[in-house]
Amino acid sequence: MRKFPYFLVCMGFIAACSDGGTPSGGYGRPGIPGARPYENAAKTNNKVVTNMIVTNDAQVADNISFQLRGYTGTVTSDQYLDIANLAIQVADGTADFDSANADVLNAALYVITPELFNACGTAGNVATCVSDWRADNATIMNNRLKYLREWAEKIDISNAEFYSTANTNLKFTVDDAGNINAITVDDTTYNRIGNTNTFGVDNVTALVYDSAATGDLKLSYSDFGVYQIKNDNTWKSIPFAGGYESRRIADATVQTSVDNNLEFSGAAVGTVTNADNKNLDIRDDRVALTFDKTSGTSTLTADFANWYDIAVTKQMGDTTANIDFSNYSGTDEFRLPEDVVSGTANINMGYYGANPSSGIPTEATGTIDYEADNGIQMDVAFGVKR
Repeated sequence: MRKFPYFLVCMGFIAACSDGGTPSGGYGRPGIPGARPYENAAKTNNKVVTNMIVTNDAQVADNISFQLRGYTGTVTSDQYLDIANLAIQVADGTADFDSANADVLNAALYVITPELFNACGTAGNVATCVSDWRADNATIMNNRLKYLREWAEKIDISNAEFYSTANTNLKFTVDDAGNINAITVDDTTYNRIGNTNTFGVDNVTALVYDSAATGDLKLSYSDFGVYQIKNDNTWKSIPFAGGYESRRIADATVQTSVDNNLEFSGAAVGTVTNADNKNLDIRDDRVALTFDKTSGTSTLTADFANWYDIAVTKQMGDTTANIDFSNYSGTDEFRLPEDVVSGTANINMGYYGANPSSGIPTEATGTIDYEADNGIQMDVAFGVKR
């Protein structure tokens, strides 16, 4: 059985992007001194598999119940989801105050912070009061928005779509508490084994999901990596990527929404297979992706220490890309033909963000595959963030 090169998943915490779009942190009220930490067992459990945000109805309700501790206003548990939604809308500036239920609105203000509720809960014009409070407390409001998007916004990972260089589709399912409990590859379902990133049948491991979005590269709405799958007692490594379609932003939308080029950084992982079916694992943790505002092209560069440096350029909306190879540093058995310095690769990538209507992404993931005439096959997944 072949070794799992990406089996160990590093856990850590990172700061969010500065635009308020990508959440971070697991605290009751970030930016508010003395806040009591909030924890959710399903959230912690799911991070063993993926750092993507996974939040179902039960988790939203549990968090809102926690946030409303000390609140003495009129509210019932069946209003928790409405309170969560309105709190996010107030925090991101899209709330319709005129049509909001008064009890739900007051509770939503309290969930953002009791200080906001105290200042604006009885104001004659709540919308104006909130706007003024936001101007004076921008950092707190921004931090609360980040927090609410991670912990109090329903986003069902069973609706996320992942694809691979083997043309397989991956889908997760969760239980009522929000725990990831299975993964389906095409038509075959593998049940999760304990609180691990392994899946199988009757507790016999047949699939290992290895996210590469770990350490400083945690992503919120997409994921990438390599999954190992067992068929006929043979293990195969397959790069994958994908995310929430509801948070995906089309290239053309990005181009019309941004003012300048966008720069992302991250990692790429994958395999190179030769004509003798021998495999080479490759990885680069200093990948760069640029989105060109003028042309709409996306250019990814990666330097694989045991293979080639590559530069992949995709035109807007295309599923193929030009790939350039340079600086070979591997062994002869994985070298491309001597006259090959470029070619055409297949690419499937997406830009993602917390607020797709803004057209401004905070992360991107994708897969790239290329095959040369001498049987050398490159399969890579990448993920980046701003």
